Amino acid sequence: MATLTMASAELVRDIQLKRYAQLAGNVIIVFDHAITLGQEVELIWGSKWTLGKVLFLMNRYYSLGAFIFNTFALFAPATDESVRFAFFRWQGWTGLIACVLAEAILQMRLYALYSLDKKILAFMLSLWAMCLTSSAYVMYTVLAKIQTYIVLIPGGPACVPHNISPHFYAFWIPILSFEFLLCLLAIIRGFQTHKLDGTFFQSSLQIVTILIRDSIMYFLVIGATYFTCLLVWAAAPVTFLAVPIGFALSMPCVLANRIILNIRAINQNLSPSASSDVEKEIDSKHVRFSIPATLMPCDMEVLRSMRVERPLGDIIELYELEDANFTSI
Repeated sequence: MATLTMASAELVRDIQLKRYAQLAGNVIIVFDHAITLGQEVELIWGSKWTLGKVLFLMNRYYSLGAFIFNTFALFAPATDESVRFAFFRWQGWTGLIACVLAEAILQMRLYALYSLDKKILAFMLSLWAMCLTSSAYVMYTVLAKIQTYIVLIPGGPACVPHNISPHFYAFWIPILSFEFLLCLLAIIRGFQTHKLDGTFFQSSLQIVTILIRDSIMYFLVIGATYFTCLLVWAAAPVTFLAVPIGFALSMPCVLANRIILNIRAINQNLSPSASSDVEKEIDSKHVRFSIPATLMPCDMEVLRSMRVERPLGDIIELYELEDANFTSI
């Protein structure tokens, strides 16, 4: 058993602040699970297995399991420095995995917004790989040198990390930069889609609008969270480093899952009879339309601009359109 030292009042305060801040982040996850379980059962469980469904379940339940274990470890008495050292390493890599899952969902949505443009996908994945490599390198080098010691506080012994690099804040720079890039892509697509307002293709426009709205809201909240983490890690004492982590892990998880639930909910609510202008016949490969009047040239241009090569998993309302499918009654 490691030698115990009595913690100062200031250190006790910092440890308790870290514990309750991370507990607050965990509560966000549990609360979101409770209020969206009905939507999950209705929209996810009975659907076919797709990339979107796999990412949703991984993001939702890996994060939930990680937060449950994290809460138990935070409040359990520390008796072995090696065990606590392993916990700190697990905590660091789990944070990176949570970021990866959430950003994968956002990239899938942006890929949908850009009508399955392969160039956009290649651009995002290339930068994503570089940013993840940079952040993973920072995490690895810092965790390789980190040390721990055990102190006595009210409620039992606690483990405190030390010998942490003052440049640990650099971990957030690539992630924050990539989030800004994704936000910029969503805004650009929003301006491009704005000119489609007022056309007969309102169901697709409604879905695209929701995708853009949720994406931008996600980037604003997550960008603010990650930037707060960067500032705390750069300027606050070492004992404060874990204070914002609970929110940095919970917010991406919750918001990324909400994006999937929102788009599936609106797609389910769109009734085929809601519009007298468009009747859809859907199969696994394409969508055919019967239009009760001759299409204007501007309408045909709108449809051509929304053309895609093939459907991708559960990316909703992306169509393979052929001019021959548009006929007058």
